[in-house]
Amino acid sequence: MKEIICVLTIFIVVTVPVFAGPISDTFSDSVFSVKWTDDLETVKRKFPGGKVKENVGILVYEVRDGREILKTNRSDKDKITFSFDATGRVNGVSAEFPYDGIESFTELMNKMTTYFGAHDQQKSEYGLNITWPTDNGVTISLILMPEIIAGYDILLSIGRVVPVEASKEELGF
Repeated sequence: MKEIICVLTIFIVVTVPVFAGPISDTFSDSVFSVKWTDDLETVKRKFPGGKVKENVGILVYEVRDGREILKTNRSDKDKITFSFDATGRVNGVSAEFPYDGIESFTELMNKMTTYFGAHDQQKSEYGLNITWPTDNGVTISLILMPEIIAGYDILLSIGRVVPVEASKEELGF
């Protein structure tokens, strides 16, 4: 369930502003040195030792990685997940954070608001989803969701939604 929500949050599409802001300034080209144009094999070379999976028809690559993100410590058990679009290119990245009480979530939310500006809050049956306005095709979300057994997980999701140009004939129309 966690993987499905993670992948689905990457694909949230909101109106794209016409000016660059702090989100696209930070993530317009890449995330964790992985470019948005990279394919699975390139990501595997940059992040070896992960697992390739398919979640609800979307190709994903999960790797355990405990690097510090947003000046926040993470565990070696935490994962970074890369998702790929229909052309096989990276279009989303999510990072897990340890949950140590609601303070750990609000601390991350405060850091993200400091760096990326105002956000929207959305509750769902799966938890809490804080999203920032799409910035030149780049989206970010901070998600607090119940674990399957007990407790909560925190996910930071970064996605890039830029349509690929294709003719009607190429698309079968």
